[in-house]
Amino acid sequence: MSSRSSSPSVVSETVIEFLKTVPPFQFLPLSELSRLVSSMKLEYFPKDDTIISAGHRASEVLYIVNKGAVQLALRTKVGKELVFDVRSEGEIFGLLSLMGRDIARLDVTAVEDALCYSIPATVIQELGSRYPEFSEYLVRASITRYLDRSLKELKDQTNLMGNTERLLYSLAVKDVVSAPAVVCIGETSIREAAQLVSTSHATCLAVVGPDGRAIGIVTDRDFTQRVVANALSLDLPVASIMSAPVASVESTARLFQALLAMISKDIHHVLVIEEGLPKSVLSSHDLILLQGKSPLTVSRHIEQQTSVEGLAAAQKKIMEMLPLLLREGARVSHITRVVSEINDRLMAKILEFAEAELGPPPLPYCWVVLGSEGRREQTFKTDQDNALIFEDADPDDRNAGTAQEYFARFSRYVRDALASCGYPPCTGDYMASNPRWRQPLSLWKNYFRTWITEADLHSVEDALIFFDMRPVGGDASLFDALAAFVREALHDASFFKSVLAYITIDRKPPLGFFRTFVVEQSGEHKQELDIKTFGTCPIVNAARLLAIDGGIAATNTVDRLSAAHALTYLDDVLRRDLLESFELLTLLRLEHQLAQAHAAHPLSNYVNPGSLTQLQRSLLKEAFRTITRAQSAISDRFRSAVWAQLGSS
Repeated sequence: MSSRSSSPSVVSETVIEFLKTVPPFQFLPLSELSRLVSSMKLEYFPKDDTIISAGHRASEVLYIVNKGAVQLALRTKVGKELVFDVRSEGEIFGLLSLMGRDIARLDVTAVEDALCYSIPATVIQELGSRYPEFSEYLVRASITRYLDRSLKELKDQTNLMGNTERLLYSLAVKDVVSAPAVVCIGETSIREAAQLVSTSHATCLAVVGPDGRAIGIVTDRDFTQRVVANALSLDLPVASIMSAPVASVESTARLFQALLAMISKDIHHVLVIEEGLPKSVLSSHDLILLQGKSPLTVSRHIEQQTSVEGLAAAQKKIMEMLPLLLREGARVSHITRVVSEINDRLMAKILEFAEAELGPPPLPYCWVVLGSEGRREQTFKTDQDNALIFEDADPDDRNAGTAQEYFARFSRYVRDALASCGYPPCTGDYMASNPRWRQPLSLWKNYFRTWITEADLHSVEDALIFFDMRPVGGDASLFDALAAFVREALHDASFFKSVLAYITIDRKPPLGFFRTFVVEQSGEHKQELDIKTFGTCPIVNAARLLAIDGGIAATNTVDRLSAAHALTYLDDVLRRDLLESFELLTLLRLEHQLAQAHAAHPLSNYVNPGSLTQLQRSLLKEAFRTITRAQSAISDRFRSAVWAQLGSS
């Protein structure tokens, strides 16, 4: 059982400062917070302690997590535990139990040692009666979390709606609209309004009043049916032909609400507003296009293209899928596989175009991709990482002399085509257009033999990308032959694995004493941390090492970790925690870059922990702790005398 103190154990000022960071207490006046402190207790719950038990007497206090984390769960009749939520520093729990007043509905368990403030129910009820906004926030913030989770469970267990129909219920209007609102004032002449619509390529025009709010809307049909058909003077004010009042929806509204507005009013445009002001326009055409954003439709669209220009236009649909797939609740690891699969199809089309342009290749070849693309973990468009393997030819064969020249032109064509599709050339020149990475099979075997048998810190660091190699076009048997050679060479490569292990544990997660984040202290990324360099990369490196040590052929990080169950120095619990941490870190990185892309900002991997929710920060810290545990296990397994030499090199 937990140990509980009977009186406040902290200085009042410290507690008040803490409450100022916790909604809805932060909205209370200082005098109210001072009175509240006297009724609070600080309670300690060790890890795995049950704080509230479902089916037992309801809690008579509201809890606020001060340190640690608790899990809210429900055990079903068949014994399955359904986890509803995890609450960490600065979050409340126990409200449902407190409101029910009879029995508790959920089990609340400490998932790590936790310090929690408790506030009597009578105090909460009294505050709620005097501060309606306080009561409203508690109910809205807590109940909706359960409701959202319950609805998600229902959606996951049923499949009653088609893909497009499900999107209507799960997507917000702002996730779909592409056209910004074009506005003018009512006194603008019809002629000027028509010119504005024409130059902006808009399909409608919002007419605004002095306060910037829309008072009417004019569509392209209005110019035809009201102006041309009635021979109206073009000098009349545009207000004379506008439709009013305006049908509008908030940008955060569900698409279904916008669709209802269109159907009920028999209109084809809905004005999208934010804080009452015109932001964009949702058209019936946008809803029609929505069904074209599924992975299958995008893939088919790419297959239908007959030119690089067509592929470049089709490629944009790949990026449009990302927020939709996230909104649908797809796992990030599944999203990256879908994107990689579609990218593979795009690459295959480019290889097809190259052969059509240059003629059939003089020798069989295999086009391979490297890095994140090789691991099937690509999300946003990244730079090109690829190579080319071709068949060894007899020196007397006339094809031997023409192969290098052909594949040089071939790889340049592919490089330029990928650049046209938005994939810039690799800054490190890891591309088949570089003669070094465009070689016959025998030379590729020699590359890997040298990397493995003559390993040193810098050569292994440079070669890591090639151990994520994957074929995407041409004759895959060439890659298979190389892969078999590499697996054989790695059997007795203890020194190489030791060097690789040193690289794997070299970058430590950015956690300081007392589980605080270590962030940049100055420069462009002040108060931020690199979630790729210190988050996903250490897990990618660890998974690669495990695959090499365990003879695992997979290149995908999730597949590698899942297949590493035979390696005893990494137990199943740690492997599972690594998988979950990788999923979390990739999700945070993807959501962060989606927000940057939406705001037209340059994409980066730097995240400010202060911009994350309490739960996200808690999970991020746990992910970093998991990486530290994995690095410690790898260090114990591979540490060797050579590490001291590597550290000084």
